[in-house]
Amino acid sequence: MKIAFFVNTAAQVHFFRNIIGGLERKGHDIKVLARNYGETLYLLNAFNIPHFVYANVSKTKYDKILLLPYHILSAHNYLKKFDVDLIVGTGIYSVYTPFLLKKPNILFIDAVSAKGELRLAKRLTNAIITPSNLTTFLGKKHIRIDSFKELSYLHPNYFEADRNILSLIHVDEKDDFALLRFNAFDAVHDFGVSGFSLKELRTLISTLKQYGKVFISSETFMPEDLSEYALRIPKEKIHDVLYHAKILIADTGTMVTEAALLGTPAICCHPKAKKIGNFIELEQEYNLIFALEDLPKVIKKATSLLTRKDLKKEWKEKKDKLIKEKIDITLFMTWFIEDFPESFRTMKAQPSYQERFS
Repeated sequence: MKIAFFVNTAAQVHFFRNIIGGLERKGHDIKVLARNYGETLYLLNAFNIPHFVYANVSKTKYDKILLLPYHILSAHNYLKKFDVDLIVGTGIYSVYTPFLLKKPNILFIDAVSAKGELRLAKRLTNAIITPSNLTTFLGKKHIRIDSFKELSYLHPNYFEADRNILSLIHVDEKDDFALLRFNAFDAVHDFGVSGFSLKELRTLISTLKQYGKVFISSETFMPEDLSEYALRIPKEKIHDVLYHAKILIADTGTMVTEAALLGTPAICCHPKAKKIGNFIELEQEYNLIFALEDLPKVIKKATSLLTRKDLKKEWKEKKDKLIKEKIDITLFMTWFIEDFPESFRTMKAQPSYQERFS
């Protein structure tokens, strides 16, 4: 079967890479369409995934909307040459393009943010897959699975932390360090949202460095006086650092979830955090993260965590419990794509079928 994947962000590279690899090993012909955004192309090259760049990064959020038709046309013209059987993705590009090509498609999402986009997209897609913690019902095409998208690459079946990363960042195994991650907030669904100010960031660092080293991974500009904290590693090694960190503090969702699944305590400071399904589950059911609204609360919680000696042991136990209760999403997605549309009918008739992928 000829299958096309839309990969628009670095997070989507991680989500799809093991699924793509599994399908290729089964003999399927895979085409990857990528958007030149952030670290997306770097990671595709790092993981040796051939791809076609159908869209370059837009300068503003409004440009993304205005250029959408041109990007869809670029993807359409590329895929038309290959007569693909199925198209898979996580955004509107992967829905409108197959509509023009008259090909079936599978849409995966883990949050409902741009509701206007979703309303249009779900009319055109053939199947929508979401984690079960997304409680919004998306219609008769909706399939819920008991997992997190980040388990597609952080499940123990696929991830083993590399201790050599510690020497690369000049940290001893016995030393504690904090990792800070900041988002660019330049996606369409980020309208009206911003992260820490530079003043707040300096205050946070001043507090955290009393307990160990501090590293910053940021999509935004960092001034010269903060450059000493910049995390300088190959970008594909970020999860090794995250695994070994004592805590993560972030204003972006994906890495907070990743930290939880790796057994690292995480603090998320985002105005919408307490309304997002995966954060609600991770905080209320598994006590793996903390969703807080302002800097004073973040500093208070971070200080209490950094002074605890057996913190990582406690978090590992909670993380292991979560892993046991979730399915292997890579195995599930590989099956669902390969057997589509029969897999869709199976899941609608028997939702518990997914348990075979535990």
